[in-house]
Amino acid sequence: MNSNKSLTPGFPSPATLHTPLSNLTSNDLSTSAHSWEHLRKQARQFENELEQKLTSYSKIAAQVGRSVGDSKGEDITGNSSEAMELELEELIKKLTSVVNSMAEVVDKPSATPTNPSMMHMLQRHRDILYDYSKEFKKTKANIQAAKNHSDLLSSVREDISSFKSGISSETDYFLGERGRIESSHRMTDMIIEQAYETREEIGRQRNILLNMNSRMNRLTNMFPAINSLIGKINLRKRRDTIILAFIISFCIILIFLYMRHTSS
Repeated sequence: MNSNKSLTPGFPSPATLHTPLSNLTSNDLSTSAHSWEHLRKQARQFENELEQKLTSYSKIAAQVGRSVGDSKGEDITGNSSEAMELELEELIKKLTSVVNSMAEVVDKPSATPTNPSMMHMLQRHRDILYDYSKEFKKTKANIQAAKNHSDLLSSVREDISSFKSGISSETDYFLGERGRIESSHRMTDMIIEQAYETREEIGRQRNILLNMNSRMNRLTNMFPAINSLIGKINLRKRRDTIILAFIISFCIILIFLYMRHTSS
């Protein structure tokens, strides 16, 4: 590759190339060159970092599950999990930005020649991003569930201790009920937030499917032979479906006649 490309618009500067990807901000990503190869390298490096940090995050989640009931262990693992969550969220945002930039390159064939391999690679990075985001949310939910379980155990222990010591009073009871109601409200808010996230994820998947459908239509229009072949395949599928439906109906009629004959 020509060494003069580092000075040409559309290629990253040497400072950008030597900056660790985990330290790049959103402004750095937007100002860096959006050449396909550079974006692909960024995506791969972000994916490697995400994989490593997700492995560490899963180990922290396991430690949180084992340290239920141990307040000292819960504080240590809780701080570690919160710090790791922030790092993973930032990495996911950066990878999302890179994947969106790759989609912009693919959607502008006048700037960069688009081919099926680029579209396939873009879809692969999207799938990896979706899998990592899903794994992160699942692990985060597991950690939150373990913390809620620990809080519940602590609350039960406190109630038992208060009951055994005979200190429980009407005021303490109502305060405990208030705390449980507030805890239920927090759980409800968390469930509603997860429902909103699920709705956004479904909308994102719908947009992806629509984009894939439009690209497939463009490809079939570019290659009439493929369109004709797909039409023949669909016609044969419909014919096979009709034949199968006829055979099933005939078998049902035979079974019905046999049952009627045996009953008579």
